Amino acid sequence: MQFNELRSVLFTVIILILSLSFLTGCGSGESERNEHYETPKLVVGIMVDQMRYDYIYRYWDHYGEDGIKRLVNEGFSFDNAHFDYAPTFTGPGHASVYTGTTPAVHGIIGNSWFLKDTGGRTYVTGDSDVSTVGSDSDEGEMSPKWMLSTSISDELRLHNNMKSKAVGIALKDRGAILPAGFSGDAYWFDYTEIRMISSSFYMDELPGWVNEFNNRDLPAVYVSEPWETLLPIETYTESIEDDNPYEGTFRGQDNPVFPHDLPAYAEIAGNGIFANTPFGDSYTFEMAYAAIEGEKLGRDGHTDLLAVSFSSPDHIGHRYGPASKEVQDTYIRFDRELARFLNYLDENFGKDNILVFLTSDHGAAHNPEYLRDLGLPTGNYNRSETQDLLEDGLTAIYGFNPVRSLRSNQLFLDHDAIRANRVRPEHVQRDAAEILISVNGVAGALTADALRNGTFTDSIHQKIQRGYNQSRSGDVLYWLEPQWFTSSRSVGTTHGAPWSYDTRAPLIWYGWDIPSGSSTRLVGISDIASTVANFINIPYTSGNTGQPMNHIIYGKN
Repeated sequence: MQFNELRSVLFTVIILILSLSFLTGCGSGESERNEHYETPKLVVGIMVDQMRYDYIYRYWDHYGEDGIKRLVNEGFSFDNAHFDYAPTFTGPGHASVYTGTTPAVHGIIGNSWFLKDTGGRTYVTGDSDVSTVGSDSDEGEMSPKWMLSTSISDELRLHNNMKSKAVGIALKDRGAILPAGFSGDAYWFDYTEIRMISSSFYMDELPGWVNEFNNRDLPAVYVSEPWETLLPIETYTESIEDDNPYEGTFRGQDNPVFPHDLPAYAEIAGNGIFANTPFGDSYTFEMAYAAIEGEKLGRDGHTDLLAVSFSSPDHIGHRYGPASKEVQDTYIRFDRELARFLNYLDENFGKDNILVFLTSDHGAAHNPEYLRDLGLPTGNYNRSETQDLLEDGLTAIYGFNPVRSLRSNQLFLDHDAIRANRVRPEHVQRDAAEILISVNGVAGALTADALRNGTFTDSIHQKIQRGYNQSRSGDVLYWLEPQWFTSSRSVGTTHGAPWSYDTRAPLIWYGWDIPSGSSTRLVGISDIASTVANFINIPYTSGNTGQPMNHIIYGKN
């Protein structure tokens, strides 16, 4: 064959290969995806309270193929997703995911906070103007009234002229109410009367399907047998010894070890103790099935939304800490329940007709005593000593005590006293910040004046600023060194810090038009709501500040 002939053949082969590649790319890319005007039948938001990102891979070898592994392998995972504000608590976490913004805008600055006008305190969803629906307790005196932005549940309902349904479910009231927003329906657990309830803010009476669910009395079933590990305990090598000094106990229990005698502890504390075990997740999944069937979610031509928050991992994490076998067993069991749930969704709707995202509302730190015994940096910060230091120091400077309250790492000043003494508030703020950063364990402090007027490039300062709400937050916000605790707590763990162990969260998308893949690009948890909005063609929430991630999922710049 002559050179020219060979070159002609090679050129033809190259053209064929490129043509086939182009056609294959078109077949697996845009043209295979649903038309932009189509939407999934059902959106399912799964939030796991206190789930650290590393739990995905720490327990990987113990997971089955159809639960967490299925989401990771078949879905799109963001491996560098963070809460883009502080403090990292349950209330702000759920509000930020579903409003697409941060406490600076949605106003949920904690699970509770100091009220500047009255000097009292409010609970994040507390509302004395409404009443309980479903029991005789006051556990239903709740609503989203403190939230200043709509949620994606609200925008979905508004967009479809209230034809779409939005349901929030959790053991914790705040885990159900904030996602459901102002126009959805929310159901949570009454720990006193051991049943799912709601509020007169949402409805006049419980639907029949909720009453049927309550009549099953599942808590009694869950505490009828001891809590033992799902797999042989000797295989839980990712966790420390079962009998250790870093874990709390149930009332009536001598040592925090398996098996946990739930029947005996229920005799002391009531059947509600099941919420402090993995069976709280089982209960929540059962309620999710009941909601889908009872409300006929995803059964008509309008996209519906189910927001499910799993509160038990937080209860368990606080008691035992991230290194415990109890936490490991919780996630192994959750994985099995998740697999069953995903199979149910696939069988009833088809993977291509659902949009699922899984994330958390915050992470958790390791127990300080455990870290101390390992020789790792940690410490305990004393709030009352700090308040005494502030009061003495500021009194020495100004001749009067301008401190009103110190709580939740925020200083609230007495502005009446400051005005009466003709002192500039920003000067007191500045001096208070100087005193705070001299305290052992305090990493930094920012004044309200700086937070209102400044622009920060450092990620920690940015998180503090996004967690600062001008009408509700204090005069000085401060934060602790990594792995420092605002207590002398010796067992379990807590959260709330701006550091990665509390801010890094799992974020996995699955189902509707979602390709398999992953990204290490930094994204914020407040980006979830606008991403969902783009998938289901609805407006962004009223306070949205997040950026959609759809283009990252599809590999576009």
